[in-house]
Amino acid sequence: MPAWLFFAVLWAGLPPEQALERALDAAEPPPALRAAFNATLTSGNATRMVQFDPYAAAGQPKFKLTYRNGDNEELDAVVQGWMEEPDPDSRLFADDLRLSLGEARIAGTEDSMAVSFRHRMSVNDGPIDEPFSARMTGKMQLDRASGYVQRIDYRIESPVTLEDGTEVSEYRQTYNFSYSARWGVSYVIGYDLVARGGRWGLSEERAIKVTLTDVAFGFAGDSKQVLNSAPTPYSPGLTAILR
Repeated sequence: MPAWLFFAVLWAGLPPEQALERALDAAEPPPALRAAFNATLTSGNATRMVQFDPYAAAGQPKFKLTYRNGDNEELDAVVQGWMEEPDPDSRLFADDLRLSLGEARIAGTEDSMAVSFRHRMSVNDGPIDEPFSARMTGKMQLDRASGYVQRIDYRIESPVTLEDGTEVSEYRQTYNFSYSARWGVSYVIGYDLVARGGRWGLSEERAIKVTLTDVAFGFAGDSKQVLNSAPTPYSPGLTAILR
C-alpha cells in the first residue's frame, strides 16, 4: 500500500472519521472549565492588553485593561464588550464547532488532515451573523503530531450587504488552537479578522489581531457560569463601521 494511501486511511492512528470525532471532542470543554489568560489586541498602530482571572479575590476586577497604546475607538469598543461579558473566557472554547460543520469533506495526506465545510448557523450565532453564515465556508486543519485542531479559517464566498447599505466584499477569520494534555481540551490561542467593504463605491479595510497567552485552566465554583462559547469579540463592530 502506498504511504500516502495509508495516511489517508489512518490519521493519528485512527480512520479519518474517528480522528475528526476525537478532535471535535477535545474542542468541547468539560463542564464548568474556566481559564485565566492575558490577551493582546492590535489594530493598525493601536494596542490593548487585557488580563482575565476568574478567581480574582472578592472586590478585585476579574477583567482589566493592563496596557493601552494608540487611539482606536473600535479597539476600545472590542475591549469594553469583552469586559462586559459574564464569562470572557468562553471565547477560548469552540464548543459549537461540531454543530457548525455543514457539508463537511475530509482530505488526508501523509503530512496533513483537513476538513473543508460549509458553515452552518449555531445557537451562538446572532442576527448579525446570519447573512455571513449563509455565505461562509471553512477549513479546519488538524495538528500533524497530536491530531487535534490546529487552525480554522473562515471566509465568505460572496459579498454581504448590511442593513445600512454597507457592502462587505471580503471577510476572513482565522482561529489558532493549542491543546492541553493535562485538561484534555483544545483552546483558542489567537484570532485574526480582516473585513473589507464600504458604501458609495468607497472601500476600507479593517483588521484586528488577538493573541492569548499565559492560559491557566481550573474548574468553576460558580454553577451559574455561561458554558456556551461566544462569537469572536470583534465581528459586529468591524462590519458596522465599514463605510
